[in-house]
Formats: sequence, C-alpha cells, structure tokens
Amino acid sequence: MKKTWLMYGDYLVFILVLLVKMIIVGPATGTYFGVNLFFVSLGAIILISFWSLWISPRIRRWILFYLSILLTILIASNIWYYRYFTDLLSVALIIQIPQMGAVGGGLEDLIYPADFLLFADSFIWAALLWRDRKRSFADYPAKRRSKAALIAAVSGIVLFFTPLAVNAADRDEWLVQDSLANMRNYFKLGMIGHHILDIGRELDDQFIEEKTLSASQLSEMQRFFDSNRSAESDTKVEGKPNVIVIQLESFQNSVLDQEIDGQEITPFLNDFKDEVMYFPNFYHQTHQGRTSDAEFILNTSFYPMKAGSVYTRYPDHSYDSLPEKMESAGYETAAFHAFERTFWNRDEVYENFGFDHFYSIEDFPEGDVIGLTLNDEDFFLSSVDRMVEMQDPFYAFLVALTSHTPYDFPEEKKELDLTSLEEEIIQNYYHNIHFVDQAFGSMVEKLKDEGIWDDALVVAYGDHDSGLQEPERDMAEMAEAESVVDYLNLGRKVPLFMKLPDMEEGSVMEQTGGQIDIAPTILSLLDLNKGYMMGNSLLSEDPRLTVFREGSFIYNGYYYKADLTSERENGDCYNLETEEMTDKSNCSQMLYEAASQLRMSDTIIKKNGVGQLQGQTIEE
Repeated sequence: MKKTWLMYGDYLVFILVLLVKMIIVGPATGTYFGVNLFFVSLGAIILISFWSLWISPRIRRWILFYLSILLTILIASNIWYYRYFTDLLSVALIIQIPQMGAVGGGLEDLIYPADFLLFADSFIWAALLWRDRKRSFADYPAKRRSKAALIAAVSGIVLFFTPLAVNAADRDEWLVQDSLANMRNYFKLGMIGHHILDIGRELDDQFIEEKTLSASQLSEMQRFFDSNRSAESDTKVEGKPNVIVIQLESFQNSVLDQEIDGQEITPFLNDFKDEVMYFPNFYHQTHQGRTSDAEFILNTSFYPMKAGSVYTRYPDHSYDSLPEKMESAGYETAAFHAFERTFWNRDEVYENFGFDHFYSIEDFPEGDVIGLTLNDEDFFLSSVDRMVEMQDPFYAFLVALTSHTPYDFPEEKKELDLTSLEEEIIQNYYHNIHFVDQAFGSMVEKLKDEGIWDDALVVAYGDHDSGLQEPERDMAEMAEAESVVDYLNLGRKVPLFMKLPDMEEGSVMEQTGGQIDIAPTILSLLDLNKGYMMGNSLLSEDPRLTVFREGSFIYNGYYYKADLTSERENGDCYNLETEEMTDKSNCSQMLYEAASQLRMSDTIIKKNGVGQLQGQTIEE
C-alpha cells in the first residue's frame, strides 16, 4: 500500500486539488455546483491526465505540474471572465484578444486577492520538484503502469458519461444538444467538457459543416421573414429626412432621473426625454461582443453570436443592412467613431455594411482625452461638422466611447460630489455619464444651430450595461434592487430616445422592445422595406418578442428567465408588473419561438444566409 502511494500519490493529489478548484468556481462566480458537476468534473480531470500514468514517476511529476498550471489558468480566466460577462470563455474569443487588450482596462476589478490562492499549490509543486530533482524514484514495470492507466481511463469514462447518460435517458435525446448558451454546456459537461465541446464545434463550424443552406432551410427562413414583414406600423414621416443614430457607451437606463445627494446625474437627458419619444421598457441584447454586438444588432437586426463577435468571426458576410438600404434610397451614409480604424475590424465591417464613409480617430482634430480616446463632446461636435458637409439626405451613425470601462475620469473635470459612494469605480462611472449627458446636450444645440435638428430623425440608445450592477454594490443598493425583475431592469434596460422630424411634443412609449427593433423602426418610419431583418417596428401595436442570447425573453408583460443549469423549458416565468413568479404557462407559448429565432440567426450569420436568401447560392 505504501509503495502504491509512493508511485501514484502525486497523481491522486493532482486530481484532488484540481477537483477542489473546480468546486471553488461555484462560490467564486455565484453559480450552482451540484452532484452532476462534481462527477463530470472529476471524470474530465481523469480523462485528460490518465495517460501520464504510463510514464515514469519522475517525468510524470513534471507533466502533472505543467498540466496543473494550465488548468488553473483556465479556471481562473473563466472566473474572471464570468464576473463581467456572466458566461464562460470560448475558443472564438481568441481572435478577440487584441480587442480585449486595447480596451480591457478594469480587469483589476474582476480579480479578487483570494483568487491567487488557486495558484498556491503550484509553488508547492515547484518546491517539491526542486527538492527531488536528484532523487531516484522506484518504478513499476511498464505492464503495471499500463494497467493503472487503463483503470484510471475506465474510471474517468464512467464518472464523466454516467451523469450524461442518465440525463439522456430522462430526456430521450442525445447527450449534448446544440445549446443556446455556453453556461448550459458547463452545467452539463463541466468546465473541461465545455471547452472540449467548444473547440470541436468551432472546428466543425470553420472547416467541416456545410456552408450552403438546404432548400428546406431556405424555405423555412423565407416563411419567417415573409411573416415578419407584416408586423409594421402605420406611422410614417414625410419625405427623406436626415437620419442620425447615436450609440452611447455603457449607458444604463437607471441613470436617468437618478440623484445622488441631490445632484442629477443626467440633467439634460432628464428634460430631453420629455421632448421626444422615450422608451422606458427598452433592453440591450448584446453578449460577448458588447459594443460591437450593439453596432451589429442596430445595423443588421440580427442577434449576436453565442460566442465571440460577428465583427471578428464573420466580418465579410452579407446582411440586409440599414446603411445599405439607406444608400439604396438615395442617402449618403457615414459612420463616426473616434478610435483606431481597424479596431473590431470596423474598417472592413463598415464597408461591408455599405457605409460610404468611416471617420475614425485620425479624422478628428486633437482634443482632451477621457478614458480611451477623444472625449465625447469634441467627438460629437466634430461629427456635426462632418454632417454639415454631407449631402442631404444622409444617415450618420455615431459610436460614443467616453463612458467605457474602466471608467477612469480626470479629477479636474469632476463636477459632482459623489464621495458618499463607497466604490471609486462607481463614482467614476457616474462622473463619465454626467459628462456624456452634457456632451449630448452640446451636440443637440449644435445640430439646432446648424439647422439640422428640426427636420431630422434622431435616435439615441445605450449599447449595454456598465457591469457594475451586481448585488450588494452601490449601484444595486441605490436602485433598491431586490427581485429578479429588479435586476433584469437594472442590468438589461438601456435608454432609447427617438425624435421625429418637426416633433412638437414628447411622449412615453411603454411598449417593450430591444436593439434588434431599432433598424426596422427607422425603415418603417421612412416607408422602406426592412427585407431580411428579424426585428419589428417599435411603433407597431403588436406585442414584440424580446430575446436575450442565453434564451431568456420578454413577451406580453412576462419575463422568462432561462435556467442554465437545466433544460431550456425549466426556467421561471415572472410577471413584469407585479415582479412575482407566475405560472410557467404564461411564458411557454414563446419558448420555442425564442430558441428558434436565436438558432436561425446563428445559422444565417455562420452560413452567410442573407446572401443565399437573396438568391446568390441556393441548393436544390
């Protein structure tokens, strides 16, 4: 027994320590770690390491040491990523590393000191390896080592696949479906299993899967879009007004009308929303691509990808895009963003969308830098100067950036006293939002001075949340967030303002909608066919289905919160008005439709489906 321990004790300790780290993922991310996860995680650890038992003890220890470090880095990276995105890493994100590096400030807020305990055993491993570097090790014959490896492999297979087989028997379906969310794969397969599946599916997407849509797929998609075109509004604007769309960075709806110690965070927008159409029940639908997702959704009316960003994964695919439709209607089109031209592949994507011009950082005059680049006030005012030079009618798409994480803000520009807030990062977030509010007001005044404002159709919206709305933080406490619906509203609601040409008075538009509905709304107002877009006009009286990437959705006064630890239909249904959980039947009617739309969007994006629907490639 003693000899067996000396021979294989290092391997048993390796398994035990890694299993403990896998268990720690639960409390570190606030997620559930149940019995199934325990067994599949244990099985996966064995399956990726059993082969080391074939190797002599001296070499095996080095192998286990490096394997432990790699897996610990993977575990820690997933924990840090989850704290911001509430999702796990994907291989598709590898091509986004340059984007994350350039705007990745704020990482320190995702890393807790206790996280470094995950690496404590690595130092112990290193010390033992150094101590035993000249020690001689007893060894079993190759035949006995092979037997040990075989026993470990069989044990790993049983531990990993038994929970999956039990689930498959209960569900009468294959072990792993093509789920809508990475987290659902994690709760079924564990972290290692999720990443292996993710790599396999990415390889399949890129190199194996047929890229041409079948006749049945094309027919099903065409039926959806034909039906979807009927849900339009009778509200129209006259002629061809200039169209200006402004995307505001990390701009949550909760900042409107908010006061801290008697100080308004957004004084201009608080008044502005009473003069225009204001949509208080509007939600962002972004995912891992965040800002790029918001741009993509706005200009194409498709959903973001489950993993990665369309901008980096499929930048050259065809879409029935908003700028392309505007150009076809006689508009000059331009995108404005005061950052590096190639960042997020914007130079390629914007050209592919059909923009005539893209004005990036090199096209703007020098000015004060706040955060990552030129401050929003100078950006907005310089963009208006460009609009003056454009031919009427024009479509201008502005992507603001001042209020981007990590929310650093210069002391000399702070106008509010926010010292009553405990967290400096949240103080700085509100300073940024206050500045952007003033910058937006300056832009509106200049548009009026230049004679553009009155006749223009102007849309402004928030791209996504701040990432600072977790429970027990200042933002959640100020919002008095307690219920599931409270946190939905805090994390998903972003403002949407819409000013029609020659608008005389504002109105509050209570209908629910998401970013996927903005382009169809604009096109409907202009009496232009939206073509192959998945959203619907926000001015239509028909209820809209607002779907989020993980499979949750809002419809007709109810919110379905997907349960990522189980099957899609096992989520909970909430009444948005009472904020109480209600019978699941109130949500079940749209459960299949929500999943169907996400899958259809994914298929169309990955297979360049819009181009095929337009007749470029059709398989009989």
